[in-house]
Amino acid sequence: MFILLRRITPLLLLATTAACEEPPAPCHVSSVSYFARYRVLSQSGACNARIGEEVGIEVYPAGSHKGSEPSLPTIAVQSDFLGRARQEAMSFGSDLGGQRSYAIGPFMEVADADGICRAGDLAPAEITFPPQVFFDDLGMPFEVPGAHLRETWRDVRMHVTHSMPGLRFAAELTMENLTEGCKVTYEVSALSPSVGCGGLDFESPTPDDEDCSPAPDPGTGNLIGSGIDPRIPTRCDAATLHCVLVGSPLDPL
Repeated sequence: MFILLRRITPLLLLATTAACEEPPAPCHVSSVSYFARYRVLSQSGACNARIGEEVGIEVYPAGSHKGSEPSLPTIAVQSDFLGRARQEAMSFGSDLGGQRSYAIGPFMEVADADGICRAGDLAPAEITFPPQVFFDDLGMPFEVPGAHLRETWRDVRMHVTHSMPGLRFAAELTMENLTEGCKVTYEVSALSPSVGCGGLDFESPTPDDEDCSPAPDPGTGNLIGSGIDPRIPTRCDAATLHCVLVGSPLDPL
């Protein structure tokens, strides 16, 4: 009997351990905008490099988006620049048809063993804007030339846990102006929510790390805090006057 118990006990421990293993975390993203800080990796031509901007991400259930991989969720990623450009062009009567201001492709449903959710190959965001005629204060017409713009997002990754959705993401972004023949590729480090940190003096803003703190500070008029998860280390970036990540977006917390 004693020998039998010795044989059964390891099996019971193994079964108990397996039953207690935590399932993979779901690949949830933030419901509000990210602020993406850009670092130039390469540049050709005379494109003006961006240093950072807001980025929106949406994830759709498997099979819910036309043309998507039926067994995987679909992720869409849109920069503020291209989203605004499309919106403004349409407000002035441009017919852009089905051209997209967002990149789109497959996304993991649950994180891998390292807690990383990855996007697959994303179809680029690409729009050809027609030339437009405007009028100055004297009623004289002037033409703004058109542009063929393309943004390609690669290697989109975010670290998630059961207690924290994808509030940070890393990626590589290539922005092209095919009309002017220029291209810039960036390393992307993004944080949600997007929080400004330039203080209340709009004429001479000063970077302030306290603006990034999740703790309220009634003495400075900050009654609710930044809204950033307190587990995420941040600082105020002087170049963009936005709260940005300290360290990698993929660092475990």
